[in-house]
Amino acid sequence: MPELDFVTLDVFTTKRFAGNPLAVVHVPADTELAQDTKQTIAREFNFSETVFLHETALGENPNQHTVDIFTTDQELPFAGHPTIGTASHVLGRKSYASSSGSTALLVKAGRIPIERVDEEGPLVVRASVPHDVHIHQGRLRTAEGIDAVRALGAVGHGDPAIEAAELDAPVVSIVRGMSFVLVQLDSLAQLATVSTRSPGLDFDQLPTLLDAGPWGREEAGGHISRYYYVVTASETGKNVTDVRTRMIALQEEDPATGSAACTLASCLTLSNSNKNKNKDSNKTAGQTHRYNITQGVEMGRQSDILVEVATGADGSIDKVFLGGSAVEVTRGTISV
Repeated sequence: MPELDFVTLDVFTTKRFAGNPLAVVHVPADTELAQDTKQTIAREFNFSETVFLHETALGENPNQHTVDIFTTDQELPFAGHPTIGTASHVLGRKSYASSSGSTALLVKAGRIPIERVDEEGPLVVRASVPHDVHIHQGRLRTAEGIDAVRALGAVGHGDPAIEAAELDAPVVSIVRGMSFVLVQLDSLAQLATVSTRSPGLDFDQLPTLLDAGPWGREEAGGHISRYYYVVTASETGKNVTDVRTRMIALQEEDPATGSAACTLASCLTLSNSNKNKNKDSNKTAGQTHRYNITQGVEMGRQSDILVEVATGADGSIDKVFLGGSAVEVTRGTISV
């Protein structure tokens, strides 16, 4: 019976028992592990995500790390907190100190270059995440099946103002198979009203919410959930925005959602760019926009997420960087 080494980390924090937990399971180069076995192991850990880090074989590039990401019920093409947690684990290993060349994680959505932000200070990592941002045409208000969902009380958390914001919120994908309803609220008091005690919103009941074709759930599959946010501060001249967020999937809350944070930052950047297109000079084009995103406060697991979005000369998204820290909590072996 094979035994696989694993570590658990708390991600987007420097404090144990805060942030978002993650399991990283090492898969030796000479070990074949079926995808359904990975799914079973992820279900056993019961974290929001579990990563399978495939060790490189002799003769392969030691700085290219193949990574599979699983929730308790499906594989994901990309996810933020697994990326930062795995990057922190990889870049923090002693074996990395003697290696040379750029380091990258290879996930289903593409290649993710990773780097240490500051060689002298605490380990903070940054990842250049894959992105193909798509804003869907539909909204919850116009989706087929929304009347039945509303009748169940699954929209708005019992607050008419939140319900209105949800119904008209943009639906955005950061990559195919990873989509979020981005719900802007007016205050932290409203944000505190959001609750997992409300009936869960089952997106399988809204088959027309995402655009048809390659972006639809039938082809792209993957994940969709609601991401609530409040802009708490904005320094326009410095392109810095502070945001508080919460992510609700069915009746579960996530303490840190890097993919949602990247989606939100990309959407806000595009929105600002579009507002400036009719002005004499587009001040949002060709610049880097920083978003300091705090999530998980209401759960007692504060997570600090950094997203930087670089725009091209036309205001389109050029690069998306996700940054943060992680701290190891446990290590051991799991029998397969």
